[in-house]
Amino acid sequence: MGANRDEILTEHYLKAAAVAAVWIDRDGLIGSQDAARFHLEEGRVAYCCPRGANFILAYRLQLWKQDHTHVAPPDQAAIAARLEELADEGRVGITPHAVAIDRARAAIDTVNAMLATMKSKGELRELNQSFRAARAADRTIRYADFFEAKKAALLEALAKRACV
Repeated sequence: MGANRDEILTEHYLKAAAVAAVWIDRDGLIGSQDAARFHLEEGRVAYCCPRGANFILAYRLQLWKQDHTHVAPPDQAAIAARLEELADEGRVGITPHAVAIDRARAAIDTVNAMLATMKSKGELRELNQSFRAARAADRTIRYADFFEAKKAALLEALAKRACV
């Protein structure tokens, strides 16, 4: 099953806001993603952080893990706790994945509410005029796709404001 529009917009927001992720699977494998994703693979614990910090945190976490495997390999919870400590020591803000997703959804809700208000007040004239101009240049453009692209642009603007 494919992602729905809100899931796609959530990932778009996370990417625009430069939200990366560090994850730990149930076997203690550590990974990093340049852009946090909407869905986590089953059994993973993930934390979101600023892009760039994710690689440093994952690398330091892996070094720590290697230093602590002589006794017994640390479990997922211990690795996650150490990740939080490393982030604190490095003054890197990390957020549980679910919280980052909730924040991205809140941004989408803000944009949806803003567009609904504009629509109810008849303030979408400029948007509709720009669609007609784009449609005149390319007859294959659909309004729904054009509207989603504008929504994505508004999310990018919100993400950039949130990062400043």
